[in-house]
Amino acid sequence: MKKWQNESKIHIRNTKTYKERIVPIQSKMKTQLQKYIQIRGVMVTDALFVTLAGEKMSKRQFQNRVTFYGKQAEIKGVRCSCHTFRHTFAKVSVKNGAGIFELQQILGHTSMEMVRVYVNLFSDDVMDKHRTFSPLVNLNVRM
Repeated sequence: MKKWQNESKIHIRNTKTYKERIVPIQSKMKTQLQKYIQIRGVMVTDALFVTLAGEKMSKRQFQNRVTFYGKQAEIKGVRCSCHTFRHTFAKVSVKNGAGIFELQQILGHTSMEMVRVYVNLFSDDVMDKHRTFSPLVNLNVRM
């Protein structure tokens, strides 16, 4: 069985750019979402995140929850926000060797410009990675 067969996809709707997309999620995330849905219970809405009244949570309400839980967790030295999570995901993905085309699709960027920003922000990491995959690493040249 291939590694990716245990993983799934999630349908992202109502994005900032109004472009829906399907993105992969790992089995760990799938398990956490299933636990959340089980605790949350069955809802009339098809929204994943809901208010205590069972209504679709607005983007602003969700952003406020992220900030609130960041404070509850006593996260210091960084703004705890949806944007920070997204930025951190991109940074860690680049550090772990994510391809720019895959990252573009997952993040939903229509152009490569923003993806290039992430790659350029972590250029030292890119340089370190290059040292490991450059074809010259294993090239035996006699002079």
